[in-house]
Formats: sequence, C-alpha cells, structure tokens
Amino acid sequence: MIKTIFTLILLVVISLGFSQSEGVQVKNLEINTKLDHFAARVCGDKIYFGYHLTTKRGRAIKDKYDGNIYGIYEAPVSKDGEIRDIKPIVKTELGQFNMSAATFSKDGKYMYFTTNHQGKGTNKIKGIETFNLQIQRAEYEEGKGWTNFVTLPFCDPDYNFAHPALSPDGATLYFIGDVKGTKGKSDLYKVSVSNHKTYGEVTSLGEKINSSRTEIFPFVSMDNKLYFSSSRRAGKGGLDIYVYDLESTDEDQVPVSLDEPINSRGDDFSFFLNDDLTTGYISSRRYKGEGGDDLYYFEKF
Repeated sequence: MIKTIFTLILLVVISLGFSQSEGVQVKNLEINTKLDHFAARVCGDKIYFGYHLTTKRGRAIKDKYDGNIYGIYEAPVSKDGEIRDIKPIVKTELGQFNMSAATFSKDGKYMYFTTNHQGKGTNKIKGIETFNLQIQRAEYEEGKGWTNFVTLPFCDPDYNFAHPALSPDGATLYFIGDVKGTKGKSDLYKVSVSNHKTYGEVTSLGEKINSSRTEIFPFVSMDNKLYFSSSRRAGKGGLDIYVYDLESTDEDQVPVSLDEPINSRGDDFSFFLNDDLTTGYISSRRYKGEGGDDLYYFEKF
C-alpha cells in the first residue's frame, strides 16, 4: 500500500513538472481542406509546412504507385496564427519528388527535410523493396532559393530516416529511424552537427524515451524540452504528443502525455512551440477536422 501511494505521488510530481496552462486554446485553421496539411515550422518571418503537390485545379498529384507527393510550402507569419498567401518554396532541384517535415537553422540558411531515396531499399517490416525515407540538407542562397541538396551520410537506403529536428543551438539533429536494433516500429535518434557539414555517430535516445510502438516527429523547444508523438499504450488516442525534459537530472523521469486540448482521441502529432513558449502549431486527425491531416494553432500554452 505504501509503495502504491509513493508511486502515485511520484507520478503527480512528474506531471506537475510538465503542466500546461488550463487556458490553452486550439484553433482549426482556415487553410485546412480534405487534403493533408501538416508539420508547420516557423523560421524568422515565414512559416513552412507540408502539403500535397497539386494540379491547377487543386487536385492532389499522385506518383506512378498511386501515392501522394508532398511538397514544402511557405507563407508569411501572421499575428492570429492563420496561414495565408501560401506558395511552394523555391528550389534548384528540378522535378516532382517528396519533400516534407522540415527543420531550419536559426539563421534560416540551412534546411533539413524528409524525402525518399532514389533507389529501392529493403522494407524490413514488409520484406519487400521500397523507396525508403531519407533526410537531406539544403542551403538557401539569395536569388536561387534552396540549393546544394545533400543526403546525410548515415542514411542507409535499406532503412527509413525521417522527421529531422534541430536543437535550439543547432548542434544536435533529432530524427526517427527504423535501423537494426530499433525497439519499436520507429525510434527516436540523435546525431551531432558541426557547421551543417559533418555529422557524428548516430545515437538512440534509449529505452526511457523509445517504446515498443511508434515514435515520430520530434521537436526540441527553446527551453530544451523534447516533444514527440507516440502510439504507446495508455494514450488518449492513436498518436499522442509527449514531452521529456532533456535538461532534467531525474533518473526516474518518463515522457509525459500532454493534456487536452493539445491531445485528443484522434491522431495528434508534429508539435511545434514558438520561441515565446506559449504559441505554436500541431497536426491532427481529430473529430470535426476537415478530413485529412489538419493544422491547428494554439496559444496560452
């Protein structure tokens, strides 16, 4: 009995360490349609997000395997959180290929994003050959746009690497992967970054953070807290958003699920918190959404 009470007290203390405001407000954005809008990230005076490549009539373009093709779009940051006057990013790489789930250096000069390998690799889950996901880095040059596309050296085509997220100081890149030794369907990893040119050894975030299920879309806030989505047991919905304090010395710390209305009974993912630590964006497939992946703006966090 005493042990049970102590455990409950410990859980309450941990939860209080990540309490969010009771007055947090979440708004379904006007940009949402039946098509997917996801992974919003603010850099400087622009907001970037993932969205379908579309025809002039607004229909989603498919690849030869009937899969969606996503691109990265940009728009000016607005005071009310709405995303207006969108346009595809300017890039020197020609052709239609997947680009989504990006992260940016603080000066806006470097972008890391998720795309597909050009050649087929092995899908370890299905046992077939697929165009697995990889992470590329691009550099912004005035007058050219995004150029100098480079695949990160650790991206083995036989595995998936996706959803990059730079730490606030730009010295660490977090991402997901399903490499050999992964605990779940995809785990969280990190690698050191030097001048956005060289990279250290890939390291798992370990069993305290990774579960036997799926971890996706990491993000590190200005106060060095790691946010990510997981389908682990005891969640509120399919995918829930969790937080873990990277600066904590508490050996008993565990990831904590965020409260409603950030999390819902649907899939909630791709959390982003502005530098003010009170406003940001999430992606969700919640009840009363527009159909696919929708973008939501929150404030008073």
